[in-house]
Amino acid sequence: MDYSDLFLGFGVCFVLGLLFLLIFPIVACCFCCCRTCCGKCGGKMYQKQTGNMECKMITFTVILAVITLVLSGGFACGFFVNARQSSEIENMGSNTQNSLDDILIFVNNTVDEILFVALNQSSWIFEVIEYDLSNVGETVGLPVREALRPYVGSAIDAILGMVATIEATRDGLDDMNSLVSDLDANYTDFIESIADLKQDIEDLYANCAGAGGCSAAGQDPQNTADTTNIVASRNFTDLPSSGTGPGYYPRTVVTAKSNGLTSVVNNDLESSAEAGRQDFEEIPELVQNETDSAVGDLVNSFDDFNGEIEDGLDPMIENLDSMSSVGSSLGDTISEYSETATDYDQYRSLFVLFLYFIALVVFILNILGIIFGLIGYDRYATPTKRSMLSNIGGLLLMASAGLCFIFAALLMVFTSFPFLIAGPLTKIVCGPIVSGELFENTVDLPDTIPGTSGYYVGSTLFDNGNVSVTFTGILDNCGDNKAAYSAFQLMHIVNISDILDMDSYISDGQFDDMKVNISDQVEIMSSETADNLANARDVNAASIPWSDFENELTSDLIDIGEDLNDFADDLQSYIDANSGSSSVFPGSYENDFTTMVSTIRSFQTSTVEPMVSDRDYVEYVLNAVQSNSSKINLAVNNTIAAGDAADTYITNNLDSVVASEVENFQSTMIGYINQFVDYITDMIYNEVGKCRPVKNLLDNLINTVCRGVLDPINGWWFCNGWCVFCFILNIIFSVKLAKFFRRMHDEDESDALEVQQRRNAASEMQKPASIIRNNQVSPSPDDFAKDELQEELHRVPNMLFDDPEGLKKKKGSDLPGVASTSNEYDPDGLVDKRSQAEETMTEDELPGVVTTEVDGGGGGQEQAGEVKPDAENTEAKIPEGETTVTTEPPGTPGPAVYNPPTLSEEGQVIENVNNNNESNVDNDITQ
Repeated sequence: MDYSDLFLGFGVCFVLGLLFLLIFPIVACCFCCCRTCCGKCGGKMYQKQTGNMECKMITFTVILAVITLVLSGGFACGFFVNARQSSEIENMGSNTQNSLDDILIFVNNTVDEILFVALNQSSWIFEVIEYDLSNVGETVGLPVREALRPYVGSAIDAILGMVATIEATRDGLDDMNSLVSDLDANYTDFIESIADLKQDIEDLYANCAGAGGCSAAGQDPQNTADTTNIVASRNFTDLPSSGTGPGYYPRTVVTAKSNGLTSVVNNDLESSAEAGRQDFEEIPELVQNETDSAVGDLVNSFDDFNGEIEDGLDPMIENLDSMSSVGSSLGDTISEYSETATDYDQYRSLFVLFLYFIALVVFILNILGIIFGLIGYDRYATPTKRSMLSNIGGLLLMASAGLCFIFAALLMVFTSFPFLIAGPLTKIVCGPIVSGELFENTVDLPDTIPGTSGYYVGSTLFDNGNVSVTFTGILDNCGDNKAAYSAFQLMHIVNISDILDMDSYISDGQFDDMKVNISDQVEIMSSETADNLANARDVNAASIPWSDFENELTSDLIDIGEDLNDFADDLQSYIDANSGSSSVFPGSYENDFTTMVSTIRSFQTSTVEPMVSDRDYVEYVLNAVQSNSSKINLAVNNTIAAGDAADTYITNNLDSVVASEVENFQSTMIGYINQFVDYITDMIYNEVGKCRPVKNLLDNLINTVCRGVLDPINGWWFCNGWCVFCFILNIIFSVKLAKFFRRMHDEDESDALEVQQRRNAASEMQKPASIIRNNQVSPSPDDFAKDELQEELHRVPNMLFDDPEGLKKKKGSDLPGVASTSNEYDPDGLVDKRSQAEETMTEDELPGVVTTEVDGGGGGQEQAGEVKPDAENTEAKIPEGETTVTTEPPGTPGPAVYNPPTLSEEGQVIENVNNNNESNVDNDITQ
């Protein structure tokens, strides 16, 4: 970038400032000498009276007021800039320190993040890998076993189920022998109990008939409750060994089958079947034991890989720690210098406040000068007769101009030199830094920094100028909040990809050592188990002849039925039908029959129902035995076939399944490492140590130097120049305006005559009002014609500005206010037209004359021409503009009192008249 034009512009402006410093004091001295010594440059205390004099005064006043207001903006901005600069200097150290603290925190956090991600996370992942390797029985063996279960599990379950069926059949046969023995004994007692019950019933029938009852035609209880079938005729005794006889239970055959199954069970059937299941379930332990050596080698390899990661990241961590220590020492230095700057800033601030206090004094002098001058200004006063207040205003304006002469050069000094320093720095340094052009055109270009070959940043950070790392690129990356590794291209210091190269430490062959052969160590069904199952099949428990005994079990225990409550209900019906009949129930037989019903029902509950329950349980066990025994022959054959198939599958496929699961395990372990490597790479490249604090530090430095230091300096010289510009204008117009306010020493007769003329013209404006005021009663429109009054009112204002022809050329004796005996001008001898008009008026027409009527007995006597002071008039004092109220003693006619007329805003004459409250008030006379 070509800065020549820029420097040329700053140089020209600075030279102009120097010229001002040289020329302005000379001009000021010449101006002061001309005024004080030679009476030139407005120094003569004389002012020529002209027709536009008042217009000039107003114009200069407005211009000076505007300049004063603009000046107030200059020093107000100066005060603000000074406060801003003091605040920035006060906060500069803390802000910079905070930014450095952020950098230190950033560096420390980056180190912590690297340690966490690369070391703590790696330790955790390697612990997981080591755990899986140490428990390879679970990680590999379990998948192997579960992969075989669909093909082997059913055979194991069939063998164990078959063993359980054989044992259940054997136990059922033994239970049948025991249960049938108990059933037979209980049924024998039951037969006797049934016979006794039947006998008791028949005896009751017979006794009732013997007593003359229960025997009449149609009244025999046997017709209703017949006892013929109350008989227990079942047979649960054993069938003789010969196969023929009175019994039905084949005890001999049952015992033989039970003994055959017992011998099978006692031949270690269950333990041999359980051994096959145990071999299958212990496959994980077999894998764990067989791969112990290979697992140990893998654990050592992963440990070496983890250690290499830690060692590879140490240089990066050391560099970051060194940056932290440098930042700490730099922070201490900045704190020391910032304290010194803060201590000396108070003197700078006081000096700046002094400069702007001068501008404030100029502002106050101008404001007071304008106010005093305007308040004390008299348009009719000659320059030599101006009031003291107006003169003070002019002096204040001259004092303001004097201060501007004195301090304008000083302000220019502190305009030019700060401008020369801060202006170029802002344009050449701060602007290019903010836009990035400074770095792009200097340190980012190769071979631009003396003593450095290649890229400066690459040479500084990596001792390699060939690394194309640019300061702009770093700032852009940090502005995007990228990770420090990517933003600073730290891969030229530590290459994460090389550190995380797992293939250098772990090979596929190490996992191949885990592919062990264990098929010969797993047997699902041994030959002993197969022989036992075949022996159980040969017992043929299904051949037991159960049919005859089963028929006895399914028949009713009592011929009449197993529910004697039905018989009791029939007997109760008989009792109910013949209740109260002595011919049927003589004596107490009706009660005996009722008692018998209760006995039958009790027998059903206590004897019949338990016997039925025992018979039903025996039937249930028999059905179970029949079901199990019928399955044994076919189930044993299927189980033996399934066991042989399972052993064949294990022999042919177990080792390949182990190899497959080892490969899956290898993929899982490598997947862990790859995920970890990807995670570490992504975190270090994109997440760890996001470097926005670096960009924030640069922004803070820019804010501190450019916006915190240079901007206030730029604002300071701008405010100073602002004030200097206003000072120059203030000198011109304050001197001009002071001429109109200050009291002059000399004046011309023509000036006095012009003032007199303006006064006379002003008096003419009051004549119409005087004419009206000298009448006791306001004239009506008929007495005072509208056209004449309008002509008079239009004529009077024109006298304020018109100069009668030849007035200034008349001799002094011809002028109003000049004595006839002398041609000299006498201001005190001026007589205005109003006084002359009053001399020509009659006494009755004079203002303030009150005419009263006095009652002298025989009639009213009029006394005219008596003038009474206002304090002695009986007329009540009222506010101006209101109707006058006159108070008189009772019985005395009220005098005609004159109320002064008033002029409306439109020039209309408004008159209020009170004439003994008898005259109407005409308030408006329109001109």
